Amino acid sequence: MTEIDACRSALRELAIGRLAGRDVRTSHLVEAGLDAIVAGLDVPSVALLAGLESSGEDAIEKALGQVVDELGLELPADATAARWLLIHGWLTAMVEGTLSPAAGGALVSEVGELLGSPAPLRGITRWSAMLDNWIPTDLTPRDVCEVPILEESAELLEGPWPPGRSHP
Repeated sequence: MTEIDACRSALRELAIGRLAGRDVRTSHLVEAGLDAIVAGLDVPSVALLAGLESSGEDAIEKALGQVVDELGLELPADATAARWLLIHGWLTAMVEGTLSPAAGGALVSEVGELLGSPAPLRGITRWSAMLDNWIPTDLTPRDVCEVPILEESAELLEGPWPPGRSHP
């Protein structure tokens, strides 16, 4: 993946996060815009995004919308689809070992709440909460919580997507 592709991917992920209802900070958008400029992604909206530090919400939405349009970034149809897309990515990253069960479980739990805490995600949410409350002096190893998060993640990825539907 080239540096420009990585920047496009980061901008797309931020746009999907906002669409999903996550708290995407202006500083992250500005940083992604600056990274894109440094990488050589030369479109007017990226420069606009990079200069948003103290802008209002309307200006942020407008600039991000322009970035999405100018770069032709594909976004999910709605907030629900965006949430499931994020969750799928995190589950995949956990199973592949590029995201820890602690971090991934917390992200899945956060966005799962935005989806109304669907039943297929409740196991990961429970294990994640226990892992979040794990005490370093506890004699119980973290694996007791991490392994079930990974197992449930793999199981969800093997079934229909999003989970709970009879078809993919």
